[in-house]
Amino acid sequence: MTILHKSAGIFIVSAKRCAFGAFGKTLKNYTATDLAEIVSKAALKASSISAENIDHVIFGNVIQSSKDAAYLARHVGLRVEIPVHVPAVTVNRLCGSGFEAIVQAAQVFV
Repeated sequence: MTILHKSAGIFIVSAKRCAFGAFGKTLKNYTATDLAEIVSKAALKASSISAENIDHVIFGNVIQSSKDAAYLARHVGLRVEIPVHVPAVTVNRLCGSGFEAIVQAAQVFV
């Protein structure tokens, strides 16, 4: 694990978002975990950071709609080959889950 000094700063080096779809239409066969895996792989690829260099997984997800969604961050981390020892947390804060995930990520490093 890398020690981040406060003077180093915290940066978002890559971000991706999944597609939007109408209820019961094109995306109906994908779980939230499936969609999160797709965007996580894309974000890692765009950042050129390997999964082995990830120190923490924090995911915002509201309305868990599949059996594995309660532990979405853990499942996504494992699916994208982040080491099993890396901590993972799923944030469920209704409309603010994504923003809360960013806040919690920043708090990990300060």
